[in-house]
Amino acid sequence: MRVIAALVCVFSLACSAGAIEVNWQPLDYEAAKAKAAREGKLIYIYVEGDNCPPCDSFKLTHLNDPVFADFVNTLYVPIRCHVGRPDAAAFLQSLHLNHAAIPRFYTLTPDGRGVSFSIGMVAAPPIGAVEVLAMAAGVPLPVNQGNALALAGRIRAYAARERSAGRLYPDGSNRHIGLAALEAWAWALGGRIDEAERAWGPEWANQLGDQELRYSYVTFWAKWNRNPTGTLVAAQEYRNLAPGDAAGQYLMGMALANNRRFQEAFQIGDQLMQSDPGNTAIQREIARWRSLAGYSYGQ
Repeated sequence: MRVIAALVCVFSLACSAGAIEVNWQPLDYEAAKAKAAREGKLIYIYVEGDNCPPCDSFKLTHLNDPVFADFVNTLYVPIRCHVGRPDAAAFLQSLHLNHAAIPRFYTLTPDGRGVSFSIGMVAAPPIGAVEVLAMAAGVPLPVNQGNALALAGRIRAYAARERSAGRLYPDGSNRHIGLAALEAWAWALGGRIDEAERAWGPEWANQLGDQELRYSYVTFWAKWNRNPTGTLVAAQEYRNLAPGDAAGQYLMGMALANNRRFQEAFQIGDQLMQSDPGNTAIQREIARWRSLAGYSYGQ
């Protein structure tokens, strides 16, 4: 449903040359680091395998989407690994990227610092590679800001053309949300949070199509400490969809803290830590809430 080959030539960069494809690089980590440093990019490692329906879905949706491909090519040095190939297995082993699940996605800085890691397929518009940046939102990343801003402009122009032609909302696919997410992250990485808010403002909170996108929405804006009203709406909608889900509680805590409702946020934080005391991600998030509150929790 989300294969948009018929729309490829509408995209300004995809005409005469045909569909934009992800520019996969060789399995050479040192070369990837050098290229990333030289071009102001991150390193993106995608791991796939056989008999993997999410991998097949990723190929049919994300990898056939010219906007997604342009996003990856602009911000990343992408490397594709098939776990059944000895050279790919050796490459992953050399980097100690030995998780068992597929598909999986790693983002690294040019100096080899891990940005984040994700598993599985977001069953939503093509925002897969962007998910890993959500967790680093608000953290300076060595991305060429000029390239990111140019990318954001291309996505905005493409979405405007699709909207005017009535092609942006096909089959209830929520593609408009995926494009908004891609555009918002590109603006944010370019240092233009105002334009990111314009791309993915509070109005999107009432249009998100599934739990994964609500999670992405709240995480993105909470980490940037912006758009508190929209994050709270999206967090409440997520929790309504999945009552009792720990992720929903986590999102509510983030949104409440960003709305400066700290007592409620810390109550949720206590519950989360009691149920999962060793979770370092929750510990870091509660530390962020403390910082927002301007005091050390427990004082």
